Amino acid sequence: MPAESRSADRPRVHFVVQPTVSHYRGPLLRRLLESRRLEFDLVGRFRNSEGASADRIESADASVLAEVTPMDFVSCGELWWEKGQVGAVLSGRHDVYVLAGRIYTLSAWAALLAARARGARVLLWGHGWKRPESGMKRRLRLAFYALSDGLLVYGDRARELGTAYGVDAEKIAVVYNSIYSADQLEAADADVPRSSGASRAEEGRREPTGDERPTLIYSSRLTTRHRLDTLVEALEQLPEEVVRPRVIVVGDGVERPRLERRFAAAGLEADFLGAVYDVDRLRALYAAADAAVCIGGAGLNVTQALGFGVPVVAEDAHPDSSPEIEAVVDGETGRLYRSGDPASLQEVLAEMLADPEGMRRMGAAGRAVVEERYTAEAHAEALEDAILGFLRRWDRRGRRRRSVKPATS
Repeated sequence: MPAESRSADRPRVHFVVQPTVSHYRGPLLRRLLESRRLEFDLVGRFRNSEGASADRIESADASVLAEVTPMDFVSCGELWWEKGQVGAVLSGRHDVYVLAGRIYTLSAWAALLAARARGARVLLWGHGWKRPESGMKRRLRLAFYALSDGLLVYGDRARELGTAYGVDAEKIAVVYNSIYSADQLEAADADVPRSSGASRAEEGRREPTGDERPTLIYSSRLTTRHRLDTLVEALEQLPEEVVRPRVIVVGDGVERPRLERRFAAAGLEADFLGAVYDVDRLRALYAAADAAVCIGGAGLNVTQALGFGVPVVAEDAHPDSSPEIEAVVDGETGRLYRSGDPASLQEVLAEMLADPEGMRRMGAAGRAVVEERYTAEAHAEALEDAILGFLRRWDRRGRRRRSVKPATS
């Protein structure tokens, strides 16, 4: 940010972009840089460099990268060291430090200890708890979080689990997560031919293709962790009287060649498109879909689909699912099937595809949830509100401490 645009009136925030400065973080970072309440100094890794090239996440565009100080890191298995974070905390140049809340990042532990010695305030942001924990894992996470001054978590479930484990509820703020800005979704809608009286989600529905078969869309990386074979098995089990849907697969990864062969061998029509980042193209793909399917752990692909007004079918208890799974309310914004069970997925898909009106209703409800919680604007506002709330509480406590007179003999 140019020096002349900085304001001494706004609290200054050292903000580590989590997990990387990726394409989907761009809308959020732009909104944070536009903040009139806080001054954000952004730091982050530019590439998701751990993993095969086909599994890497696209970086944000050059205009966003230019506003972020690049951060180097070294790793040994799960253990990371993010360079410069301890020094940043010790410098004392910021009112608050927001670090990535990853328990295996050793530099974060060191930075938290340095903050204690320096009297600096540190918040951790990230998933928090994605699932119940016990034993050493729970104790390790609680010890890590205890060193911080507050937590910024992605979902309500994380806050519930944290308070159940003894963390003060005031120390946990739910900020949700985002992938698109509201204006990106509005711009995508503007390109869709509209019919009078239709809702926004309904207006974005099926463009005429000459093919009346239902269409499913899957959007995620194609890795061994994302078992898209489950969808093949479910579609193979559909009764003969049910028309087999065609499938649009958005994403790339090391599993793509094998999965293409698997769908072909099952006689299923599947278009593997590779990674797609352009919002307008994605809008057109989702406009052609009746439902989105999340196989394995669900995450931002949930809010992507719901943001385009498409209901989501997801596993009900997958351990790798991120907090965005909370946006899938069974029967309201989508459907849940038994985790890892192709027969359950087949049953749910057959019911959904037989009820087009129900899918439109769930898609519209899902879009409303995204607009309320999961746009870049809502995400940025939640982060700002939470950080300012912590700053006000810390200031009040400091004043109370200063007002206490020392005891006299």
